[in-house]
Amino acid sequence: MREQVLTQLLVIVRVIHFAATVLAAGVVFFRVFIAESAMRDSGGGASVAFQIAWRRIVLIALAVAVLSGAAWLVLLAANIYGETIYDVCAQGGIFTVAGETRFGQIWCARFVVALLLGALTMWPPAARRPWSIFTPVLAAALLASLAWVGHAGATPGMNGDVHLASDVLHLLAAGAWVGGLPPLAMLLARARTDDLIRKTIPLAVSRFSVLGIICVGTLLTTGIINTRYLVVTLANLFGTDYGRLVLVKIALFTAMVGVASVNRFYLTSRLAKSGATRALQRNGLIELALGTVVLLVVGLLGTMPPAGHAHVHAQYGAVAADAAFVHIHSENGMADVTVAPGRVGTSRATIRLWHEDLTELPAKAVTFSLTAPAADSKPLVRAARLLANGGWEVDGLRLPEGGNWTVKIDAQLSPTSRLELDAPIVIEP
Repeated sequence: MREQVLTQLLVIVRVIHFAATVLAAGVVFFRVFIAESAMRDSGGGASVAFQIAWRRIVLIALAVAVLSGAAWLVLLAANIYGETIYDVCAQGGIFTVAGETRFGQIWCARFVVALLLGALTMWPPAARRPWSIFTPVLAAALLASLAWVGHAGATPGMNGDVHLASDVLHLLAAGAWVGGLPPLAMLLARARTDDLIRKTIPLAVSRFSVLGIICVGTLLTTGIINTRYLVVTLANLFGTDYGRLVLVKIALFTAMVGVASVNRFYLTSRLAKSGATRALQRNGLIELALGTVVLLVVGLLGTMPPAGHAHVHAQYGAVAADAAFVHIHSENGMADVTVAPGRVGTSRATIRLWHEDLTELPAKAVTFSLTAPAADSKPLVRAARLLANGGWEVDGLRLPEGGNWTVKIDAQLSPTSRLELDAPIVIEP
């Protein structure tokens, strides 16, 4: 029950964090690359109050991103340690996760980037001018760094590099398109009562339309790449919960492209006619609503094992309800470690080693160690034995206490190559 609540909270927090980050970056991109240049080239402009409104949106979005990011870190720490939110904060587990895990280290870096972007946004425009180039750079860094806390960031090797680059481009394209819709809607709404902004609308809409085409092409290409890595087969796409959610995301994306096509090929050329601006604003809000649902789907997908991974792991049976389990990644390989039962007493550990493409990683020998939470604890070190199905096993592990143990795997792959992995694992009392 506690794990279900944590998972639900993680989904909510992830959605809020992604939405806030996309909005902050999208407003920055729209202002710098669309609105300001269109205002300058068309001879139009915007009131100081309008510029302040955009700046306020960025600052509020950044504040929400920081707070939701902190909540994400706390919930993840509680999930890793198997403790309540209060206990993991009171016992310092959150600092361990922040300093010693990939997610925590990336979170700290993103927090610094958010603070820098917020400070630069708060500066008066005249004082900020020499540093203006850093505003979109910081916004892009804040948005793109989400790739390192997702499935792409956990994929090792050359495939991981390709997947990560694809995810970065996917995020930037989504931020430029979906995140740019709210400031575009604001511009269109103000144009009905502001003659100065009305002069800017045709050029701003035309340029955003071109940007949208680039973003759609990028999202389509990178989406295919990401689906190839995460879903792997058509059977997984239609036959797993993860795959079906990906299909929902594809359907929503298709609907967004349909609305955007109407805007691009029908309404944009009719902006001079009565009602076209209002219709364009309405359609932009429809796109934004569909994009928001996409973010909800992304939040759900991020808390689920990819269909490709689940398919491979399912070949060897599901993890028992009373077992402790951890999946460990590295650049050279990965491991699934199961301790069953995952509680005080005598247990058995099984280890499966994988290549980056989820094929079996053969080893000459595997050494398994498990260390209790106490600082002066001596690790339980055992040589694992090879099983007929390609896995490795250690019997007779005596676990005297519950808590946050550390598991380490030392696999001899060849006479000159080793794979060393470690991760926390929770043993119940």
